[in-house]
Amino acid sequence: MSTMDLLKLANDFHTGLVPLSAEEKSRLLDLLRLKGAEDLEYGQEVEVEKVRLVRRVTGAVSIFFEKDEPVKKKAKE
Repeated sequence: MSTMDLLKLANDFHTGLVPLSAEEKSRLLDLLRLKGAEDLEYGQEVEVEKVRLVRRVTGAVSIFFEKDEPVKKKAKE
């Protein structure tokens, strides 16, 4: 699978479209980190909807999942 296919699968899991077991989730994240290290240049990032894969300039690969946060009420001044 390509990096983009793995990101799409991770997004589908994150949004609840595809159920994954804990083991499958762990393998998916491990594969994403490996593919990110292989396919991305230092400092590059790719995003599919609510999932972002980043290869930092240090070489570390990070995966970020966007949260659906409720709208916060403004504090009275």
